Amino acid sequence: MPSLSDLLKKAPQAVKDKYKIKIREKAIERVKEKIIKHEKKIDDYSDDEMEAMIAEEQGRLNDDVRQGILTTLLVAAGIDILLL
Repeated sequence: MPSLSDLLKKAPQAVKDKYKIKIREKAIERVKEKIIKHEKKIDDYSDDEMEAMIAEEQGRLNDDVRQGILTTLLVAAGIDILLL
């Protein structure tokens, strides 16, 4: 299966930019939720720590997208097999 970066290489630049922005926004949102859950404040973390947590969350989100694409392809292939 092609990697997510391979799929993004084939997409128009506007789509790539929008995808990256949405993933980053979602990662920031999740990091903020985790900070609140642990009863901390954003100020308790340095910029480097925040950036590391956001990057880690972006990786998880990209993995989730990759898993979703794979699942969709498998389901689509299964449906096609059933229809034949």
